[in-house]
Amino acid sequence: MTGGYTGKILRINLTTKAISTIDTAKYEEFGGGYGMGTAIFWDLAVAPGEWDLKDAFDPRNVIPLMTGPLAATGVPGAGRTSVCGLSPETFPTCEFWRGNFGGRFGTTLKLAGWDGVVVEGKADRPVWINIINDQVKIEDAKELWGLDTWETQTRIASMVGGKTRFGEEWQEVGNAYTTARPQVVCIGPVGEAKSRLAALISGSGISARIGGHAAVFGSKNLKAISVTGTGAVKMSDPKGILEARLHQMQSGSFSPGRAGAASCMPCLRSDRRRSNYYGGETMCACQGWLNGKDSDRGAEALIKYGLSSWSAHFEGFSKPLTDTGLGYYLRSLYEQGLLGPGKQIDSAPLPMDQWGELSFRLALLDAIARRVGIGDALAEGCCRAAQKWGRLETDKENGTLRLPSWGATSHWTMPWVDWAYAYILGAGDQTWHGMMSPVGTPRAGMTLEQSLEKLSKKTIPYTDDIFMFNYAWKGEEAWKTGVYSPNKAKQVAWSRHFTGFWNESMGFCEMFLPELSDESPEIEMTYYKAVTGKKDSFADTMRVGQKIWTLERAIRVMHGRSRQTEDFFPYMYKPGASGMAIYGGVPIYENGKWRSDTAPDMYLDRKGVDDFKSHFYALEGWDKEHGWPTRKTLEDFGLKRIADTLGSKGKLGA
Repeated sequence: MTGGYTGKILRINLTTKAISTIDTAKYEEFGGGYGMGTAIFWDLAVAPGEWDLKDAFDPRNVIPLMTGPLAATGVPGAGRTSVCGLSPETFPTCEFWRGNFGGRFGTTLKLAGWDGVVVEGKADRPVWINIINDQVKIEDAKELWGLDTWETQTRIASMVGGKTRFGEEWQEVGNAYTTARPQVVCIGPVGEAKSRLAALISGSGISARIGGHAAVFGSKNLKAISVTGTGAVKMSDPKGILEARLHQMQSGSFSPGRAGAASCMPCLRSDRRRSNYYGGETMCACQGWLNGKDSDRGAEALIKYGLSSWSAHFEGFSKPLTDTGLGYYLRSLYEQGLLGPGKQIDSAPLPMDQWGELSFRLALLDAIARRVGIGDALAEGCCRAAQKWGRLETDKENGTLRLPSWGATSHWTMPWVDWAYAYILGAGDQTWHGMMSPVGTPRAGMTLEQSLEKLSKKTIPYTDDIFMFNYAWKGEEAWKTGVYSPNKAKQVAWSRHFTGFWNESMGFCEMFLPELSDESPEIEMTYYKAVTGKKDSFADTMRVGQKIWTLERAIRVMHGRSRQTEDFFPYMYKPGASGMAIYGGVPIYENGKWRSDTAPDMYLDRKGVDDFKSHFYALEGWDKEHGWPTRKTLEDFGLKRIADTLGSKGKLGA
């Protein structure tokens, strides 16, 4: 077996209670993590053809939680866990979506001897999965159901035997010893209520908060997965990994951390800043949820209930506010006099007069978790709530619903148009800042054009095209080399292929290697080769990333995706769509000159977006009419079986 892989994937059917293994080698062509999870989803959920892939709460929905080959090898920032499956959060359809989370779960799963765990079916009562090395049990979760995420982890730790803080005491687990606590990913009361805004929580508050897959756990009566691992992972060149780590630590390409027991494992940056087992996520997990004196207590409540802070944004990043979620929508309706005590939309049991207080957030969490009053509608997310209230089309048109597409809360969609396009194409929150700083801030001693030329050398195979980074959005240049051009299609495609392989399948945290710097992607390649022993070039890995992206597309096509469904919410086509630009703004080429611009007045043109889709589909080998992959494209990737299935359903690109 190639270095970095354990060789087996755990498969658990909650309906039949069958526990089996999948040979990792069968899926190694997809890299790891999300790539393998996507292929497994196809084989177990799509290929059998037993259902229409419409309802995320159908027991036939398959949820793979997968690690990459670099996890548990000492490669810093590469221990993330990928989660994918049909998402209950997306609107108007349940889309194939992905999320991921850091912490220690993925590393510990590898140390237990597993490259991932795949969950299917539905238990007839609440259960949790207990993994101790190669011993796997489906346990009764009756006493866990109703507990918050911190209580759940504490209770499971007491059952498994992990009662101490990290490193303080050796404990006997099975026939081995460890100083580590069991690593648990679980749902809170919000997930139990099958709220489409639920987040999977692990440790101090690390979360998979995109896609609502915690609600799928709830629908399967699955409270938690706990793992204890005492093994090791074989590597091709352990010395090479140590040398790469030392080089990276000395290069200044990372921020030295505030390491503690809540830190991701392994990491040289340590964004989790508290050293206790609990204590919350200090990065984005609770960003925009509650500011002010009670922000920590608000964050803790959010984590314990298991609500996605991203979907439940209250405060955004920009003015005018474009990074929006549940809080923005509630406030807008309240200010319009449509929502409140005794109003057209009754706000009970929410204390609207305490809007900015902790008491309001706690009341909201309780209402969603118990689905009482307005909480029942809000548990379904903004778009489904608006639909229930008869306001969907009105609020889309007037901009009150500011969700770029698929009912997903936005993240840097404008003026970072490459992020915006990722939304309509189905990538969700693309979770990669890799081009923001390089294109926004010229390198020291360089002009903007020279800096972009240097960056373009790294974007293999689309090298030496600096117009990939042109964000011109008005006039002829927007169509010629700007945001509606074939050049912009290259940038979007490249970022999708890169993140699909390196961030989602290799498990690299994009905040650890946040940009295409002087070290990246060379440092990733160094680690990859040292662990796996493979001789792949960077271009080879990008080809795998495109293969994963193409398989994703095939899954989405099978559940109804087409060119006609890929569109932005109306506000993106109107003045006021653009938000705050950081890192100096975006580069714009007009009248023969480059400049940096924050582009606060940017908005999109419908025909321009339609033209972009034609360019993008052509670049990816998808047909122009539907945006469906062609047989040639699929077979060039070795995906003939996928082409055959699409063809049998009349969904193969012409």
